[in-house]
Amino acid sequence: MSVVIKPLRVTNESRMAEVFERYSDEQDRFDTENVAIFEKIETAVYRTMNKGKLPLWSAYKRVRNYGVRIGDDPKRNVEEVRTQPDYCRFYSWLAAQLEPQAVLEFGSGFGVSGMYWLAGMKDAGGTLFSFEPNRLWTPIVRDNFAVVGGSYDLTEGTFEGSVDRVTEPVNIALIDGIHTRYFVRQQLTLVEGIAAKGAIVLIDGINFSKSMEKCWSEIQAREDFVGVWEIGARVGVVELPSTEAATGSAVSRFFAKVFGQKRT
Repeated sequence: MSVVIKPLRVTNESRMAEVFERYSDEQDRFDTENVAIFEKIETAVYRTMNKGKLPLWSAYKRVRNYGVRIGDDPKRNVEEVRTQPDYCRFYSWLAAQLEPQAVLEFGSGFGVSGMYWLAGMKDAGGTLFSFEPNRLWTPIVRDNFAVVGGSYDLTEGTFEGSVDRVTEPVNIALIDGIHTRYFVRQQLTLVEGIAAKGAIVLIDGINFSKSMEKCWSEIQAREDFVGVWEIGARVGVVELPSTEAATGSAVSRFFAKVFGQKRT
């Protein structure tokens, strides 16, 4: 199964438009060339599944407007939180095309998407910076990352509280933590502060809840992004401008509006 890449707005300044247009033609060949490492990753996922359900990070019970019921003793297994294989293979292809100096993801979950990022980065190098605040999950993430190898920096903690761990300009970022407008809009601000020019930011869970639908609607309306796409129904992508001249007033107007609104 292939993910569908839908352009919402693409300007003449976009560098990613041409890259995304190639995916449908290159997907089968890329997947075939990497079948061995992908099977190795899915074997690691199977082993992780055998660990059963493990407690969620305790902070989830305090999240407002999360969109789904958490319960008093919330637990999840890897299949309930992982990024699905078609998206994962796309992420790996994307890393292979862009040859990023740094990929940033939070949260790590059980390390599934991170393994696929590392697989795509294996030839060109680069470092994966990954953040997972759940101390019960991070040892599993570390073991899974070791299955693929490469350069990675795994932090047991939140991205917001450990931004200084990211020591390279970020070319690709995946925001995949707590899916609410309140968290994502602030996380996007932090990501933009450490991103390289022309970086892309992927936002997981844009259809997760009414809060996230509103969040994505606001983000995609920003005039300073040079490209905006949706990957399937789940992931939004924005491309940052390659020049500082393209930012500025549009960013200021957006955040003045958003941060002045009531938390939702």
